Amino acid sequence: MSTQAMRAPLNRFLVDLIVMAMRASVMASKFALALFIARYLDLSSLGLYGLATAAMGTIPIVVNLGMNHLLMRDAVTASTGDMIDSMRHYWSFVVSAYLALLTIAALVIFVFGTSALWVLIIAVIMFEHIGNDIFYLLSSLQHHFSANAISFIRGAAWILVYIPLAIWDPSFSSLPDLFGFWLMGGVVSIGLFVFLSWSWPWRASFSLPLRPSVITNAIRKSFLMLLSDLGFIASQFVDRYLITLFLGLKVAGIYFLFWTVGSSATTFLGFIFQQKQRPLLISAYRTGGPSAHCQLVWRFTQTTAFATVALSIVVGFAFQILLPQLGQPVLAAQWPAFWLIVTGLAVRYLADFGAVGLFTAHRDRMTTITNVALGCVSVIAQLVLLPIAGLYGAGGAILFTSLVIALWRYWLLFGPSFVNAESGRAGA
Repeated sequence: MSTQAMRAPLNRFLVDLIVMAMRASVMASKFALALFIARYLDLSSLGLYGLATAAMGTIPIVVNLGMNHLLMRDAVTASTGDMIDSMRHYWSFVVSAYLALLTIAALVIFVFGTSALWVLIIAVIMFEHIGNDIFYLLSSLQHHFSANAISFIRGAAWILVYIPLAIWDPSFSSLPDLFGFWLMGGVVSIGLFVFLSWSWPWRASFSLPLRPSVITNAIRKSFLMLLSDLGFIASQFVDRYLITLFLGLKVAGIYFLFWTVGSSATTFLGFIFQQKQRPLLISAYRTGGPSAHCQLVWRFTQTTAFATVALSIVVGFAFQILLPQLGQPVLAAQWPAFWLIVTGLAVRYLADFGAVGLFTAHRDRMTTITNVALGCVSVIAQLVLLPIAGLYGAGGAILFTSLVIALWRYWLLFGPSFVNAESGRAGA
């Protein structure tokens, strides 16, 4: 075997190792940021931070109108020219929407004298939105190293600078400074993407006039995805606002800390698995049909389930060890609620992978129906359980909703409806 042939697997191993380290750093940094706010600010500030991050998950869904999902799915097989033409129309629409939001926010501040913090938060949301689009675009194109390098800057590098600085100089320990550093991380990450994609024919594409029909057609095709996303965000983020309403900002801070711990495991798994699984599942469906897709989904489901349980347990016990360092005795009294929330989030991740299976099989209608049902059931469960069970109700609502939707989605993927669909295709 030649030296060059021997080096190729070693180089791939080193690249995979670096990617793994960057993904772990993103998870650990966001985890550390929540701990930092709880320790050096207060639980109410953590609650406000949680509400702001919920807005970061909600506003991009409304702005992109479901278009991003179809664009990223099409990017797997589209030509470079077609992909860039679609993305420049889409991003022109997105940036215009955020400029309008920033203008409205500035006018509200000027007229009503509200806090300028939300203008900063909207700016962060804009760069997070575009940054997420870049991550999924590069992942769809199998440029995993570049995707994770950009994600590392946006999700970890600025935190690794901010936390030591704020500990060294407490004057930086405030939410405006935190979001200011976050904004700088987003700007730098977009700059890195511009550098890496400089050879792509962006300038030639942007020199052509924009065609409004491209956006209107994309919005029309993406209507189901928009409904699906709205259901998804209702299940993911409305709980923070309901907890604040029923239990107060401090309890919302406790919930967000527990949620951050539990979701850090599933976020890491999303980076590890789904980044590569989505394009593979899309390709399997297009080249091998529903049968090949179903087999691959089943194999990925087994791996995902084992990894989710194992990592959630490890992260949960690690948090218990770190708890005394936070100086928040009130957290220790909520351990049963903590483990209930962690368990619910683990089941939710398995339910979300079921949605990935449906989406990559182009079963957009069922993806939408299950996502809308997820949002509706989640809100109802929270409204019923929060007033009578507090944080236990929040965890119980997550677990109940996720379990029901997970069973439904996997039945759709592997149950009689799939067998009948296969028979129908064969008969046709």
